[in-house]
Amino acid sequence: MPTEMFMHFFKSFSDAALCNLNVKVEGDNEHHKIEAIFKAFAKAIKMAVKRDLKDQSLPSTKGVL
Repeated sequence: MPTEMFMHFFKSFSDAALCNLNVKVEGDNEHHKIEAIFKAFAKAIKMAVKRDLKDQSLPSTKGVL
């Protein structure tokens, strides 16, 4: 897959999910940078959708922000 498609992937994801994504990476090797971005993205998504089994209410940021 061409490296140009990764920007398209994240733009399409943020448009469809109606969310903001901030991605910044530094380095020389494009493969390693893209790999690091996807690993961090996966961890962030996992944390965002994780539910507490003790709390059965719907997740909300009301009163937190």
